[in-house]
Amino acid sequence: MPSEQTFPLFQKALAHHLAGISGLKGIHAFLREDGPWQEAARLGKCDIDAAEPVLERFAPDGGGSVAAIEDAEGTGDAAAAWLASYMLGAPGLDLVVLLRLEGLGPAELQGQLAQVEAKVGWLMLAALSDRSDQVEDIALGTEIGAQVLLDAASARSRRQLADQWIARLERALSPDLIAVTWMKAGRPKLLALSGGGLVERNSEARSQVEALADHAVEARTPLLIAAEKTPDPDQLRPEEADLPDPATQSAAEEELARVAALGGARGVAMPVYEGDEAAAVVVAVWAEGSTAGDLHPEAVDLLARVLGETLAIQGRAYPSILRRLGNWCFALLRKVFGLTAWKIKLFCVLLALTVGVLSQWPTRYEPDFSARIEAQDRRVISAPFDGFLSEAPYQLGDVIAPGSLIVAMEDSDLVLQVAQITSQLGEISSEIQTARAQRDTARVQSLEAQARQVRVQLDLAEQQLQQARFTAEATSAVVGGDAWRRVGGRVRLGEALLELAATDRFRLLVFVDEDWIADLSPGDQGTLLLTAYPAMPIAVTLDGITTDPQLRDGRNTFAAWMRLDQLPDVTLLDGMRGVVRVDAGETTMLQAYLRGSLRWLRRSLWRWGL
Repeated sequence: MPSEQTFPLFQKALAHHLAGISGLKGIHAFLREDGPWQEAARLGKCDIDAAEPVLERFAPDGGGSVAAIEDAEGTGDAAAAWLASYMLGAPGLDLVVLLRLEGLGPAELQGQLAQVEAKVGWLMLAALSDRSDQVEDIALGTEIGAQVLLDAASARSRRQLADQWIARLERALSPDLIAVTWMKAGRPKLLALSGGGLVERNSEARSQVEALADHAVEARTPLLIAAEKTPDPDQLRPEEADLPDPATQSAAEEELARVAALGGARGVAMPVYEGDEAAAVVVAVWAEGSTAGDLHPEAVDLLARVLGETLAIQGRAYPSILRRLGNWCFALLRKVFGLTAWKIKLFCVLLALTVGVLSQWPTRYEPDFSARIEAQDRRVISAPFDGFLSEAPYQLGDVIAPGSLIVAMEDSDLVLQVAQITSQLGEISSEIQTARAQRDTARVQSLEAQARQVRVQLDLAEQQLQQARFTAEATSAVVGGDAWRRVGGRVRLGEALLELAATDRFRLLVFVDEDWIADLSPGDQGTLLLTAYPAMPIAVTLDGITTDPQLRDGRNTFAAWMRLDQLPDVTLLDGMRGVVRVDAGETTMLQAYLRGSLRWLRRSLWRWGL
């Protein structure tokens, strides 16, 4: 199984020295060496949240402390469980141990804590011993790596490089079996084997080695494979939440079985990377009872990185055929265009010939600009009077058929007002007839003047009533406004409600770079390619350039209008974007490529007064 015990001796010391502590239910230990805290052991019941504040207030000479845990296991007894912590600092290494004790009274607790305090020094010695072994492993990996790097440049092939790896690793690590597999088509294939065994012939051992290499490539990390030690009966068991994942446990058992099939008890599968992809995997196996092979993960990782560097060294020393061909071409060019006089002349002749050909090669200026489709006929529907909006059935983007209702104002008050004015006008007419019958000329004239005033009010009210409903005169599309959101709300006289545009009349708004203003004129032809229809070019003609400057993408541009010579057989919508290429006249290939540089040079010379 993959070895995750960074402090194996420290964990053994925990089990040995603290196994006899009465009431001990959980151990949580942390170690730190010039960096963040690292969890060294977690056994039994451990409260992870309780560890953080203890680690934050760490002091090298902090000693021990104890605190009661409220209502442990629902017993209602405030002193049923205790959390004891011990802090100890040594040169280069800090230690914090958290202990959970249950079922102890204060007097008995004091005796047990005294026993724990007497053992803390032994735990620190075990942790320092683990660190010493780790440093030795890293030094060993560095020594092996230095030797392999020196040998890499002499390997004429990857097979020779693999043999060098085996020779150096056999001398340093003393494995019972070591093999190098090479990645081909994403799968590891056996390339070299210690002892000069046959690698071309299929066998059970070859299958096991390639399977271990495949596991290491999938894990993307070195695999340290070893059997689990039989737990001490008195040692604390990990909580169920800390148990390994069943899938991970099954994979570890499978890896251990493959090592056993190769005749070993421990093993290492170390992927070697070339860039981001695994290029090879080194597999080493040690038999039962072997004193070698107990490597630290950091040493294995360092060794894998060094072996990866040897791949780059060997590749540079003996490049592939394609790379050799490229080096030869580069050397040839360097010889032709060297520093001797005839070579300089040859270069000048070739350059002049190239410039002459480009200066005679005809082409056309065709600058491209960003563009947007704009509806040509637009109409704004505004509120005819102060009131409430009662109907607005169309939203942004909808197409309105001729004769359809666009918006309607609330007109019940206007209808009532028209009825009242009509009734008033009838009353005045009756009074005029009565006055004429009585031959009262003065009253007749007064009533006729009053009737004319009332008729003006009636005409105004009827006109407002007619304007309360807007209908579409032609097919239109909604391109602006938000009347459909304001139905039932109050609007003011002249307030814009909707913006309509004709669906069959469009023009093109183009943003022309200021650098091309002098080269374009009305009537120039162009081609439009819309984002929505990338396979359908549309012919356009420049109508004119406006005087409205706009800053777009850090460049000064001017809006220009272009007309569509013929509407395509597709649905155009207001706001569609695309790119337009304008024919700006004939030129040569040389002028087309150097146009920007020449304009910059002219401006610079003028600025300098030359």
